Amino acid sequence: MTSTEPRTDDVTDEVEAPKRRPTVYVPIALALVVLSAAAALWFGVSWIKASGDDDLEVARMRDDVTRVGEQAIITFNTLDYRSVDKDLDRWLNASVGALHDEVVGRRASSKTTIEQAKTVTTARVLKSAITDLRDREGKATIIAAIRIDVTPDGKPATVKYQRVQGALERTDAGWKLSGIAFVPFAPA
Repeated sequence: MTSTEPRTDDVTDEVEAPKRRPTVYVPIALALVVLSAAAALWFGVSWIKASGDDDLEVARMRDDVTRVGEQAIITFNTLDYRSVDKDLDRWLNASVGALHDEVVGRRASSKTTIEQAKTVTTARVLKSAITDLRDREGKATIIAAIRIDVTPDGKPATVKYQRVQGALERTDAGWKLSGIAFVPFAPA
């Protein structure tokens, strides 16, 4: 054998290393990172803009008026003949203006009527909505569907459903009921 001829007895099995190709996961991961950053930026900017939004303040006020209005409607429709003075004091604390004056003026006759009827009424709001909210004037209107359980002394309770409209005014002590009236409706 000459030295220029390849030797066949000394064959080495060289394995060629596979070529490394980028997997499909790298572009997908990169796309997810970019999308996440864009979403974070968008939500961050939206949150900053919303923090100074007047609509947010109006929504908070509407929630406050709804809460106070519902509680005042419950107060004015819940009475116990055994604790009339306490209940009428609650009426006074929940009211302002002409309604407050009416409660004061009729307190003695209301107390007598309630004690003679020997009835306990318990109200709860089923649904309510603020129909008018005037921040600058400090006035609002609420409507509510209520259920009143009426329990005469020694007799079973009966249920009445009513629709009520209340007027509210903002005072130094917060929102208070300035008027309340039943709204006629035909039950289903």
